[in-house]
Amino acid sequence: MMLRIGLKRAIRTPLISSISISQQIIGVRILCLRFKSNIPSSSSSSSSSSSSSTSASNSAKTSIKKQYNKPTVPTSQTPKNLPSPQEWENLKLHIPGETIQTNKLKDRIPMWPLSKENVPTLLPRPGIPQVGKNYTFKQVIKILQNKKQPELIYESEPHKLYFLLCFCLSIVFVVYACVLLEWAFWLSKKEFDENEKEETNMTMRNREWALSLLLYLCPSLVMFTAAYGAIIFPTKLIRRMWYLPGPKEFIRFSTYPLIPGRPTPMYTVPLANISRRKTARIWTGKGFYGTADKGFFFFVLKEKLSNLKSKSWIVDRKGFFWSDGRVFDYLFGKETMKESEAGIPYDKQIEIINRNLKLKKQKMKQKHGSLWHYKLAFGLFKEDLKKVGNFLTNKKSIESGDSNSRESTKKLGKR
Repeated sequence: MMLRIGLKRAIRTPLISSISISQQIIGVRILCLRFKSNIPSSSSSSSSSSSSSTSASNSAKTSIKKQYNKPTVPTSQTPKNLPSPQEWENLKLHIPGETIQTNKLKDRIPMWPLSKENVPTLLPRPGIPQVGKNYTFKQVIKILQNKKQPELIYESEPHKLYFLLCFCLSIVFVVYACVLLEWAFWLSKKEFDENEKEETNMTMRNREWALSLLLYLCPSLVMFTAAYGAIIFPTKLIRRMWYLPGPKEFIRFSTYPLIPGRPTPMYTVPLANISRRKTARIWTGKGFYGTADKGFFFFVLKEKLSNLKSKSWIVDRKGFFWSDGRVFDYLFGKETMKESEAGIPYDKQIEIINRNLKLKKQKMKQKHGSLWHYKLAFGLFKEDLKKVGNFLTNKKSIESGDSNSRESTKKLGKR
């Protein structure tokens, strides 16, 4: 019983040092010896042992009370809710802009199962304002424009599935191109051997063979072009994007090199020269940043090089976006503040226009009846007739006035 009480008190006391714990254990052991020993002893020894045991028990109790009443002093000054250095290093891997992006070959090879590569890994970057109760859309844009340093506005998820898809497509296109190339040479040679009209004239036969070969090489050239497009497609993927504030705004972004191990390509483009298509919108209202879309998992930004030349850059919709997608519609869509804040997609805009037209047609039908088309057309026809009549009358009056002025001038000349 005494042992249980001593252990309970020792557990309840916070932050007991090793010295105090040893003292308590010694006291408890002495108390236990009093009950466990069955050896007979003299009265003097029993009295001495009892006195020593009582003194030891009292000292143990007083030490426990003193330590129980002592104020608790934390061993470390750091709060417990902050992550440890190791946890912080692991956490930095998921914060946009905190990791060093490498160009190794293993960064392009997905792991099995492939479904894991489709899981988002990036956390929202802290300190970025969100449109809501605290900030309006106009205030969010002003905060971005008033930045003094380059601001990271986009970071993509790993593009390993893009690399795998492009690699597979390039192999398929190359195989088809080689097969079509062999077919073109075989068919042109067959026509050359079967040409009976120009057997003696070899120049004509060679000319016809070259023309037929060029004609049959077109499908293989198309396949080779498609394979080249699949190979260079990953170099068009934007990895990170920064907004550079100032009197003239710029956009800086990084992509992938064509060959692994090369330095990361960096591009700086004026904001006025890069834009999205007019019919496409970045903001969809779906997903964490409002950019998710089931039909298209990326959108295209066009860089204007000249009046005839332009470059296309691919932006994955699954990534980190500064605030939300409406900011990107404002930057790259060249829209007004109200249009970007409304975030109405192009398809919905057409639906709204069609809905308004239907309402107008219904009102005209209620006002003029079911034949309102013909009534309006007849009214417009009447107005046109009146205009033509007024024009003819004015013309006649002008002609009569001119004739009168001519006669008056003749009379004055005779006089």
